[in-house]
Amino acid sequence: MDELEKKELETEDSACESKEENAPADELVKELEEIRDMFQEAIDNAGAEQTQDEIIQELEEFVEEEGTGEEVQERPLCECCEKNPSSAAYGEDYPYCEDCRELMKHYPLRIGGVISVLLVIAIFAVSLFGLADNADKTIKVLDATVSYAQGKPLTTLDTLYSYLSAESEDSAKVKKLIVESLCRAGYVADAKEYIENIFTKDQLESPFNKKYKTILERVDGFQKTQEATSDLVYDAFTGADFDYDEMVAKLDEVKESYIDEEKGIKYEAAIIELYKVDLMNIKGIGYDEQLEVLRAIEAGDEDGFYGWIYNPAFCSLAAKMGDKELMDKYFAKAKEYNAESSEIYRSYADYFRFLETPDADEMIRVAEEAAKNARQGDVSHYRILAMAYLIKGEGNLALETMREYVNSSRISVADCNLYALCGLYCGNTEIYEEMKEKLEYSGYEISELVENYKDGKMTIKEVIADKGGDL
Repeated sequence: MDELEKKELETEDSACESKEENAPADELVKELEEIRDMFQEAIDNAGAEQTQDEIIQELEEFVEEEGTGEEVQERPLCECCEKNPSSAAYGEDYPYCEDCRELMKHYPLRIGGVISVLLVIAIFAVSLFGLADNADKTIKVLDATVSYAQGKPLTTLDTLYSYLSAESEDSAKVKKLIVESLCRAGYVADAKEYIENIFTKDQLESPFNKKYKTILERVDGFQKTQEATSDLVYDAFTGADFDYDEMVAKLDEVKESYIDEEKGIKYEAAIIELYKVDLMNIKGIGYDEQLEVLRAIEAGDEDGFYGWIYNPAFCSLAAKMGDKELMDKYFAKAKEYNAESSEIYRSYADYFRFLETPDADEMIRVAEEAAKNARQGDVSHYRILAMAYLIKGEGNLALETMREYVNSSRISVADCNLYALCGLYCGNTEIYEEMKEKLEYSGYEISELVENYKDGKMTIKEVIADKGGDL
């Protein structure tokens, strides 16, 4: 009996153990069957828009997500929604849940893209606020840049003048505009002063500031050459008689000498050669010889530093030569360099007034172009208009134009003579007497041309078209 009971007990224990061993297998089979059924159901229900590969991927993701409850809770929360656990299907460090991942796939701008767009908008908004704080300065720099591109250095400087400073915080763009505008307008001494104020000696040694150092050296050479030669040419430029050959020989001696022999720096040859052109003009030496000297100066001025001197000189010489091709070439160059130079328009107008038959209409056209490019308050083109009106026989217009000019500008000896001529043409001797007295007070005499017209020795057109006169 005991043995029978023992055998029965052993049989029951074996059955229990066998059942316990088979339990995990049964559960696995059951789970696989459920997956199979789910897979089949998914295939059966799939529409035309969903492929079998996509279904398999979804089921794989489902199986991976099912895991144990413990696994799901161990994952960190999604960085996007902060509600669901992040998915481990795309790596342990993947920060988003499946819902957010799907949202990103179908609507990429709604999650990551939105953040990027918002960031861009925020940066743009900050930029706008910064621009608003500096709007006036920014607009001035833009206006100045446009003016400089149009060949208007004086307007460029006028535009920047409200905050023009010699302080280092001026932007690189502003520094460049200021220095180059000063040089193009011929204010080279001011350019030198500005450079010396915004840069230390050590800063000028930097390769980034080489252009400023070069300009400083050029201006320094220009000034020292003027100092070394001013006494030599004094007699010639004050109307006294002089020996041309002797004066040129002395100038050549200076040209070959040194400003700083230790550094090998010579006096500026361009300045000395330009003096020679003036001397040749005073002495009446041929235009071809003068042109040759000017061309040599231009060829030697590689950086165009002295364009503010020789471009107008070319224009003046072309007008006297009656060379239209030469005039057009150098007027275009001079205008690109400095369209606000009254001298180049005067020379351009001179070409038309020096013709055998002066062309008043072309002179008026030149005056209008000068007015278009002149900075505010510049009425120097009025002189051209006044001469054109005299040629056309419109004396009253000429007189009114010159009256407005002398009342709004500083006037020269030539201006006084032209105003006196307009007065005589219109029968207003009071203006003639006034200008004559003004000139005498300053140590000058009324032009011989004006006197010749007054005495009936020359016609108005002959006076206007005289190349050697003081008008």
